Amino acid sequence: MDAAVIDAGDGGHFDAVMAFCNARLSRRILAGNGVAGFARPAIQASKTKKGRLFFVGVDGIKTQIIARLARGQTIRFSHTLEPTYYEQLASERRIVRMSRGRPVARFERKPGARAESLDCLTYGLAAKAALALNAAAFNQRADELRSPMPLCRHRP
Repeated sequence: MDAAVIDAGDGGHFDAVMAFCNARLSRRILAGNGVAGFARPAIQASKTKKGRLFFVGVDGIKTQIIARLARGQTIRFSHTLEPTYYEQLASERRIVRMSRGRPVARFERKPGARAESLDCLTYGLAAKAALALNAAAFNQRADELRSPMPLCRHRP
């Protein structure tokens, strides 16, 4: 595995995911948070969290997935996948709604549909994009991990 993005979300597991990923940042195990917007990059380091949280441009990645699936041969799937995988992969659709007099595109989940397969594929493609990120964000953490731990001295 070259990289992974774990959804930190904004729920009760945020701190645990951040702690887990920050300890493994040099191995490119990243804490991610999906953000809407078709113009966003696939993955980008947060400026407020000192690069420890990464924003995943989910709308752009989902658009890429749909376009690749429409071509029919650009994503390979295992023959052992259950039908529910494909149902979840097709769990969202791109819609355009009017907002303040302007058309706004976004993805909307079909009522009652689960989307774990789509989310996993989205975050997997974000992890692939993370491989092209500037290595400076990872080098600093790698240097921290390589430095020797300070010795603890016991007082008599």
